[in-house]
Amino acid sequence: MAPSPTVVGPPIGYGLDLFKDRTEQLDRLCEALARPGIRMVSILGRRGIGKSALGAKVVDTLAAQATAFHGFVNLSSRVDGAITVERIFFACCRLVPAGEREALQALWGRQQSAYDKLIDLFEVLGHERRVLVVLDNFEDHLRSDGQLRDDDLVPFFETVFRVPNAPRVLLTSQIPLGLDPALLRFESRVHLQEGLPVSDSADLLLELDHDGAAGLSSASRAELEAAAQRLHGVPRALELAIGAIVNDHLTLPTLEDVISDYSARGNIVEQLAQRNLNELSEEERLTLDVLAVFRSPVPPEAVQWVMRPLSPGLDPSRALARLADIYMVTRHPRSRTFTLHPLDADIAYAALDDQNPWGRRVLERRVASWYATQRVPQPWTSADDLVQHRLEFEHRVRAEDYDAAAFLLDEIGEFLLWQGSVREVLGMHEAIDGRLDNEEALLAHLVGKGLAHHVGGPTDDSVAILETAIRLAELSPGRRLQLTRALFALGDLFRQSRRLRDATTLLERAVDVAHEIGERFHEDHALLCLSLTYSYLEEIEPALEVADRLDALAAETGDPMTRARAHDARSAAYVVAGRWADAAESAAAGIADYQAARVPEALGYARNVLGIAQLGLGQTEAAVESLRQANDEGRQVEIPRILGMTQYNLAWAHWTLGRIGAARTAAELSVAAFPPGEGGDGKAARALLLAVESRATGQPDAASGFLREAAEHARGNTDLVPSAWLEAEAVRLSKEEHQDD
Repeated sequence: MAPSPTVVGPPIGYGLDLFKDRTEQLDRLCEALARPGIRMVSILGRRGIGKSALGAKVVDTLAAQATAFHGFVNLSSRVDGAITVERIFFACCRLVPAGEREALQALWGRQQSAYDKLIDLFEVLGHERRVLVVLDNFEDHLRSDGQLRDDDLVPFFETVFRVPNAPRVLLTSQIPLGLDPALLRFESRVHLQEGLPVSDSADLLLELDHDGAAGLSSASRAELEAAAQRLHGVPRALELAIGAIVNDHLTLPTLEDVISDYSARGNIVEQLAQRNLNELSEEERLTLDVLAVFRSPVPPEAVQWVMRPLSPGLDPSRALARLADIYMVTRHPRSRTFTLHPLDADIAYAALDDQNPWGRRVLERRVASWYATQRVPQPWTSADDLVQHRLEFEHRVRAEDYDAAAFLLDEIGEFLLWQGSVREVLGMHEAIDGRLDNEEALLAHLVGKGLAHHVGGPTDDSVAILETAIRLAELSPGRRLQLTRALFALGDLFRQSRRLRDATTLLERAVDVAHEIGERFHEDHALLCLSLTYSYLEEIEPALEVADRLDALAAETGDPMTRARAHDARSAAYVVAGRWADAAESAAAGIADYQAARVPEALGYARNVLGIAQLGLGQTEAAVESLRQANDEGRQVEIPRILGMTQYNLAWAHWTLGRIGAARTAAELSVAAFPPGEGGDGKAARALLLAVESRATGQPDAASGFLREAAEHARGNTDLVPSAWLEAEAVRLSKEEHQDD
């Protein structure tokens, strides 16, 4: 017997009660998801028409078959918040056993593209596990023309349609996702244009009034069908009609009263929702308002915690039970949580008044504080450990408590950056940018934003931000941690842009401040960049002295990351000194320690230096292999600088082997990899390409001149082959051209 499929996420559709005899659509959906050529199935229709209920029934039906899919991921923009690539990734990770899951979660932390991360994830899932990803209420992520509001989800849909092992997608939305015409053949759509049949709608009304509280047991079949017809069979409208009847203890309306009262108000579903909210008791209304602020399923104790200081005499447990009975709130028995239907949440939230004692900002602050009590303590292992922190941040922002949000982001931002969530961190900084009053909060924001731009670009933005942060941090002795972080980031930016003396000044200060306050991680990172800067300046002795300091730190801590940085620093200095065997040995040791420390973004740099050392030793074919591998590692973590440097060095290696065609290809790729305005490195790559093209067309004098130009632009960068090699080749070519003169 096949094991039961794994389901990740809350059930969509808020239960299956609203599914009534849409067997034709159900069969079409299940059949489409079984077809090999179909990658995505969309359930489309107006609000409240029953899309989520039908989607839930599809999942229920397929899960019962056991062999159709091995796992289901349920995500709703209304229940779970914004759907992102990161959330899809971690939800899929939960479908695999714990040991395998840890490896996948570590994959997210790599500095590589979302495309590559998803491809690797789907490779793991695809061989043995057929997965269905359900994206509910997806219209929240679409513009009116069906295009995505945010590019974040583009990699997910690109991989779904183009990667063989990708999961199938079941999407519910009011409007279809706009696809390239070439991809339409991979999508199947089911439109729910009509409500439920009259007979089914009448049956649903009776089921909704299962305990007789709405008095429908005495209604005739004709009355039920007339009411269903007036509501166009829209499931949510039927549900709200029952809620309106049950909740009105004053006028005790009949079903006919409710229907006739609202049929003249235009949008029936919307007006029913509004009346239901207006007729709640104080206790029920506050409970509902709290759920509207939470927006996602929460346990009763969360609601009680938020409400307790606001209205001690009210009982949220009693109110939750009552709201669930009248279909205003949905119970999730398995998780013991309650959630407000998104339609009601939207209306209730919009009606919150900041003037009363439990207005919007007050409730947002209380909800944020609840999530603060639920935080996962350090040490964290992946971005998934910070879900509660990030929910707290969202509610701090909604409460307009931007300073508190800035301090919270300062706690988690750097960890998220090194876990690969650069886009998310930049978005969080954007949410508070220009809204901070407290100077300490502003400093935390500037340092964090500068670091985020340092990692994710554009670096030009980072310089001004970090210079402002340094000025602010220098105003108070209590800001030393922020000072060392800002000094390091700006110093490393200056090293890369070849402002080397400025870089040494900043990095030496960063080292001193980090040592003073006992921040070893920041100290050894700044030491590495300081040593590399001295190597760029061709000052070998101070570069090696800094490497010795890193060795001493590594001996104290036993940290493989610090050891790796010591080897990294030493190998660069040995390249400048022309000590090729020592450089190769140090680079290989650094690679091993970076692998032990699980730092993939550093591997490309270290292996590139190994390739240069092998060229110096005359091991050209081995160097080509090392440089190709370094290039692959740079591509995996999406660092253009690694790609540019390794292709530059490969072009030179192919030149020395007489492979001019391969040299031209590598030089072209090097030029393409360096961003516009990259300075010396980009200019060196352009000159090398011109030299290769001149040699290919039999113009040795021109090739000689371009080699000299490339050597001048590359001078001092230990990550590029030594300029002396290019200059020597330029002399040889010139002599070859004029030997008969």
